[in-house]
Formats: sequence, C-alpha cells, structure tokens
Amino acid sequence: MAADLARLTRTIASAAIVVAVLGGPAAHAQNAEPNAAELAAFAPPIVSRAEWQAKPALPGMRPQTPNAIILHHTGEMMRPKTTLEAKLRGLQAFSQKPAQMSPGHTKPAWGDVPYHYYIDAAGRIGEGRDIRLAGDTNTGYDTLGYVQVVVEGNFDKEQPTPAQIEATRKLVVWLMLVWNVTPEKVSTHKDHGQTACPGRAFLAALPELKRSMVALRSQSIASLCGGTHSPAIDRLYCSAR
Repeated sequence: MAADLARLTRTIASAAIVVAVLGGPAAHAQNAEPNAAELAAFAPPIVSRAEWQAKPALPGMRPQTPNAIILHHTGEMMRPKTTLEAKLRGLQAFSQKPAQMSPGHTKPAWGDVPYHYYIDAAGRIGEGRDIRLAGDTNTGYDTLGYVQVVVEGNFDKEQPTPAQIEATRKLVVWLMLVWNVTPEKVSTHKDHGQTACPGRAFLAALPELKRSMVALRSQSIASLCGGTHSPAIDRLYCSAR
C-alpha cells in the first residue's frame, strides 16, 4: 500500500511538465488545485511522460487553468498488441509535424500530443500534454480551460472495454477532485464541435458512466472530509456538506 501511494505521488509530481512554463515537476505539483498531494490516494496509476519517453514539448502552446473535462475517442480501431508507450510516442511524432487530415485541410505542427490523458484498450492511462497547457483540435471550438481525455478505439464500430470504462471513471473523478470540476462540466467532443466523437457505443455507455462518476466522487469526498485535510480542501468540499 505504501509503495502504491508513493508511486501515485510520483505520478502527480511528474504530471504535465513543461519546464519553461512551470519550472519543472515540483512546480506543477505545488501549483495543482487545490492540493494534488492530498489527493494522491484517489489517483489511478498513470504512465508518466518520462516512462513512455516523451520528447520535449514545442513552444507556443497556450497556458490554461482547467475547469472542465472533455471525453474523446481516437476514432481508430483499438490496437491491443501495441503498448501504450509506443502509441503515445507515435501520437507525439504525428502531432509535432504538419499532416494532411482531409482534402484541402492540413493540420499544423502542434506543440505536443493534443490530449492530456490517453486510455488504451487495456485501460492503462498515459500522461499526455501538460495539463496546464490547452489542447489542440481539428474541429472548431476553443480548447482553453478543458482537460482533454481520449479513449482508444472507434466507438462507432466497436465497444469500449470494461477496463476502459473503469479507467475513465477513476481518472475523471480524480481530475474532478484535483481541479474542482463539477459533474455538469464533464462533456464530450460532440458537445463542442461538428463531430461524431466519442462514437455511438461510448455515448450509449455515458449515462451510466456519469452516474458511477457522481457516486465515486461523493464517496471520495466523504472519505476525504472524514480525515485530516487542509483548509483548501475543507473550503471546497467539506464545509458545505
């Protein structure tokens, strides 16, 4: 248990690093709202950028303070035989150079992977772009202020796995707690742009997924408030209970 908690704490400390903007991993952990270290026990296991051997992010991305969460699918069929680490390296390589997306539309080079978290077919979670930098999109909406979470698969053609649904639930609830995001501020790409993302099968699973998120969030807050906690946590989650 102690080893698991230590690993989760290291994950938070390494989450979303851009040295030029934040001053390194420790700065990110210290700046997270309201207190990432206090919420370490609620975090799911996350493969860090260092663990998947991310290249440095490119300059030019927009700083943000997350206040909402958007769910996506990759739009490509799952590749369960390819490791999460390899997928993230490939996504970063694709993202950081221009690419022809459709006739007449070329994607510019992005500073990093467009998403902040990636959930693979096995339900493993990978750390993507620095969460304090806005994501990128090929559809016409402003990404500023959103945590972008993508789930691997084309959910117009296949079903999300139970492991993916559970990983999404745990990741989103942790993000809700860290960034004080209320349930109504969890949405899908389709709510913001002209797209079918995150696909019919994921949308069908979403109502139950959201109910389970609300329940887990309430359980987590009850556990948090039942123990020793900081004034910031008390003000956000405990005083009004």
